[in-house]
Parts: sequence; C-alpha cells; structure tokens
Amino acid sequence: MHKHLLMTFSDDPSALFGLQFVGAFFQNKAEIKFTLLYIAPRTSPASSQQTPNQDEPVCDLALETARQRLMTAGFAEENLLCKVKKRSVSTAKDIIREGNLGLYDAVILGRRGISRLEELINDSVSMRALDEDRISPLWICRKPELDRKNVLICIDGSEPSLHIADHVGYLLKGQPGHDVTLFSVIKKGANGFDQAFDRAQKALTDNGFPEKQIHRRTQASSDPAGAIEKEASAGRYAAVAVGHSGENKEGFFSIGSVSKKLCYTLSGATLMIG
Repeated sequence: MHKHLLMTFSDDPSALFGLQFVGAFFQNKAEIKFTLLYIAPRTSPASSQQTPNQDEPVCDLALETARQRLMTAGFAEENLLCKVKKRSVSTAKDIIREGNLGLYDAVILGRRGISRLEELINDSVSMRALDEDRISPLWICRKPELDRKNVLICIDGSEPSLHIADHVGYLLKGQPGHDVTLFSVIKKGANGFDQAFDRAQKALTDNGFPEKQIHRRTQASSDPAGAIEKEASAGRYAAVAVGHSGENKEGFFSIGSVSKKLCYTLSGATLMIG
C-alpha cells in the first residue's frame, strides 16, 4: 500500500528542502506516492484581463523540476502527480485544505533558514499552517542534512504524542534503514513514566515496526525544546517527531509551545508535527 504525501512547491528555493529530504530518507521508494502542489498567486481582475495565464510557465517549471528530481532520486514516474491551484484564501489555508480533502499521509513544507525576528515579521506559511485545523501531520524541512538517519519521537504522555508515534510506525513500515528512539524530557527530580513509553512503543509495533529497533531515552531538563535539539544533533537523527495540540496545555511539557519553538530553531533534521 502506497504512502501518499502532499509536497508543496513554489519558485522559492526552500521548497526543494522537502524534496532533498524524502530522496535521502526513503529507501523503498516504490511505496511512496506524491502529489506535487503549486499554489499560484491570486490574479487581480485587471491583470487577468491582460495576461490570464502569466503564472503558468512558473508553475510548470517548478513542478517539472521537482518531478524530474524525484525521478532521478528513484521515485517512479507513475507515482508523481502534479496539481496547480490558484490561491483562494491564503497559501497556508489552501495547502491545508488540499491536505484535508486528499487525506494525505503527510503534508511537506520547505522552510528558509532565517532569523526568528524575520520569521515573526514575515508570518511564514509554515507557522500559519501549524495552527490550521489539520488532518494530516505536517513535515517542516529546514536545511536537512542528508547523511542522517533514524527518527526521534518525543513522548510526554499526551494523546498527540501517541498519535505521532503511530504516524511514524505507519510511515516506516516496509522502509529499511531507520531505528526509532522514544525520547522523554522530564522536569529535574521527576520520575520517569514507563506507561507512556509502553503505549508509544505499542503504537509502533502495531504498525509492524520491529521492537528490536526501538530505543528509549530520558533527559531531565527545564528546557524541553533545547533538550530535544541537543539530542537530535548529538544522535544525528534524520527526523524529529512531536505532537501538537494547537494550544499550550499542562503536561510533562507544553506540546504547543515546544513544537513552535522547534519550528524556529531545529535545523538539519526534518520536524514531523502531528
């Protein structure tokens, strides 16, 4: 059964980060199917009367470039679908709407490596999409280091973290080359929580992921996002998977705020957000 992923493109070079990541991450490429989506700028009534198809060459070039690169990476041509849509509400809302309608297994976004101040001023597509009402997990690719492997799943005992473990288990079924580490950040002096680890491990093994390739780590810290970043860098994980509640909730750490902080700061690994 194919895993069907929605990958977004534009004339922005950061869009290629997602393409680079999937080419290096997936070993069994025959199981992966993509819809390549280009959200074209909304045309004003005045300009549309003069040049109604002015965006078509840009769209076609971006999608064809992506298609050719994916085929070069080993993905099958028949598993690459191209789609162009005019922006109707906003780029973020239109991407998430397509993701929800298509019931994709994940929505993939590239993201520029810019400063937090610039990010706050620009109000990027990635950050807007994070708070939309999503069905599919969101993958945010920021300068992936292509020699990395394995996935770090952040566990805090919440339902969103359990859901992202299930997502990773489904995603990696039939995909060799990756182990999974269940990682918990706890407050200093607190005890571990084996039940949360056990539930996350069961979500993985229920999807057919081998138990022998699942590892557990716990780190005491008052800075969950910082601890996750350090672990991701030290272990050279290809991806970091976190839950996202859409709001800040009490728990072992605040899922909403941690996932947003990682959107700003995580580099080298792709961020998978439930």
